[in-house]
Amino acid sequence: MIDAVERKTLAPERRRHPRFPARERASVAVTGDDFGLPYYLIDISEGGMAFRYLNKSPLHLTDSQMDIYLDEDLYIGRMPVTVVEDRQLAGDFLATRHCSVRFGKMTLAQQIQLQAFILCQTKSVQSSS
Repeated sequence: MIDAVERKTLAPERRRHPRFPARERASVAVTGDDFGLPYYLIDISEGGMAFRYLNKSPLHLTDSQMDIYLDEDLYIGRMPVTVVEDRQLAGDFLATRHCSVRFGKMTLAQQIQLQAFILCQTKSVQSSS
């Protein structure tokens, strides 16, 4: 009986790439939006990322590009993104939203920078085997 309940509650993972929690110093911004507030990176993978931001309305990121920052310095620029989900967090007084995006076709340089970011700048657990 317990096995049947567990099977019903566990949804199959749809992502092809594992997500890694971001460090506190990582943020993202819409490319070219010099006046926008930073969005705080939650997690990232080779296929996409999730971030939180303050706003009552969802972002309009159709065929957009985002920049990834570390300590306010540009780390990866002009990452092509498509919104997968953008929702307001329940019970949050400050209208905090959670947005997940999928990366589009990246250049080879962006792919290498993304792999380096994940390896060096996330809270990923590195096995010593």
